[in-house]
Amino acid sequence: MQREFAVNGTFFDTRKPESKKSIWQIAVQDNHQLGENSHTNSYKGLKKGTMVCFTDGRVIMDRFNNLVEIQKLGKVKWAIGGNAIYPDYNLKLEGAMSDIERYAPHTLLAYTMEKKILLLITKENRTLTDARSDLLKTFDLYSAINLDGGGSTAMIAEGKVIKDQGRKLNTIVSAI
Repeated sequence: MQREFAVNGTFFDTRKPESKKSIWQIAVQDNHQLGENSHTNSYKGLKKGTMVCFTDGRVIMDRFNNLVEIQKLGKVKWAIGGNAIYPDYNLKLEGAMSDIERYAPHTLLAYTMEKKILLLITKENRTLTDARSDLLKTFDLYSAINLDGGGSTAMIAEGKVIKDQGRKLNTIVSAI
């Protein structure tokens, strides 16, 4: 029996989730961008927290602006952009919209010192600062990012819907 886990992916235009143009940050699978805009985190040149898994098995989180910067480090198995929340947390530096920090559901992607990738959501509404604090109290982290949250927060664990977002999503992060 396969165990399936999934959370919502990166930021997107919620009015047009079916459009490949509506992905607003890096979303890459097998070294290829998933949509027309998913090769960059910012057309203004801002670097934003991005989790990357390379084909050689390395997993890193750093601030990147675009896929070309990431590909200089190796062939990409997958990458997803968001906002860095550990080890460095600076939404202002990343040019994040002010509502990212708000009291709401949040989706988090973390990588532990034990080399495990965690797909997480907040069980209750929290500020992003509080969600980050909870994460740091609970896990021995190497790195973590915030993905699209609020009304887009969604999770499936072992085939069961834990949180239904109530709207269409553009990208998901899945583990089987």
